[in-house]
Amino acid sequence: MFWKFDLHTSSHLDTLLEKEDLSLPELLDEEDVLQECKVVNRKLLDFLLQPPHLQAMVAWVTQEPPASGEERLRYKYPSVACEILTSDVPQINDALGADESLLNRLYGFLQSGDSLNPLLASFFSKVMGILINRKTDQLVSFLRKKDDFVDLLLRHIGTSAIMDLLLRLLTCVERPQLRQDVFNWLNEEKIVQRLIEQIHPSKDDNQHSNASQSLCDIIRLSREQMIQGQDSTEPDQLLATLEKQETIEQLLSNMFEGEQSQSVLVSGIQVLLTLLEPRRPR
Repeated sequence: MFWKFDLHTSSHLDTLLEKEDLSLPELLDEEDVLQECKVVNRKLLDFLLQPPHLQAMVAWVTQEPPASGEERLRYKYPSVACEILTSDVPQINDALGADESLLNRLYGFLQSGDSLNPLLASFFSKVMGILINRKTDQLVSFLRKKDDFVDLLLRHIGTSAIMDLLLRLLTCVERPQLRQDVFNWLNEEKIVQRLIEQIHPSKDDNQHSNASQSLCDIIRLSREQMIQGQDSTEPDQLLATLEKQETIEQLLSNMFEGEQSQSVLVSGIQVLLTLLEPRRPR
């Protein structure tokens, strides 16, 4: 019974894929498209991996839909496109990681304006996250060539999905040497000092909270990795910067000098308490 059902589903989708004028929206309306993608339906992947279709899916997860558009265009297609792009199918990961024009389309989301659509930001972060995980070398190399990457991250740090993207970059690079290179690169970009700058009365509460959380994550992650890799001779530059006297002085200055903000005080204290946590191996 179950075999018959599965065969019928696959046959229906395969029949649909035989249509010469099949459109991508028509395909995404099918309930089983994501499941068939995950089980590597060859005909389906051949269709989805066509450059115009990949470009359309990337556009759906990065471009604001028209306010007057149908609900399917505004919500369903971007959501299904995101699920397909993050389904961890090697062929899709390879296609995204190898095509710099697609990566530039994705990256353009960060450059799109002063405030980000939170739903699209979550889609963007998920797609970038799977690429950090599976196509690490290509994506890290791509991002390091973008002079404005850290600027844009910090501009949008008040959006939780962008904070999550920073955390993925810190936690999902598996090879020790490449991970160390990423940490050194971010330290050269002065990301610690610039996150401290976000915990300031001139910024809003979301920026305070997310910058503080990012700094706490850096502290805990760096100390955990130091414990796990005790034979490593190269110091963790991000943690070293965070523990410097001038860094703490800048944080205290933001908290107590001039205009005061309860949100800044709470966020700053969270960082200080994390710095003071005892270092215990798990």
